[in-house]
Amino acid sequence: MPEMTMVRIYVLEGERRQHKSLADQIFDRLYKEHRIKGVTQFRGIAGFGSHGVVHHIDLAHINAHLPLVIEFFDTTAVVNEALVWIRDLVDSDKIITWKIEVG
Repeated sequence: MPEMTMVRIYVLEGERRQHKSLADQIFDRLYKEHRIKGVTQFRGIAGFGSHGVVHHIDLAHINAHLPLVIEFFDTTAVVNEALVWIRDLVDSDKIITWKIEVG
């Protein structure tokens, strides 16, 4: 079996690039262009990053800055191809990769 890699990307729900949700852009390209084996998008209820700003659910006000995690896996070659353009959209300290075994 070929070498496999898992990727986890951290973004905020309200982040936009070229007037479109950053998370949607990443998800769509992984599906349509790379035909990635598996992609899951998680919405966090709270989180903070390197700047120490806390983002959390605020039921009184709809908060569009909740943390999102996009996780995907495929062969290392396919993942590396996808990471080329992802690194143009997302800071490298918000992208984590590791080798995995499938099956």
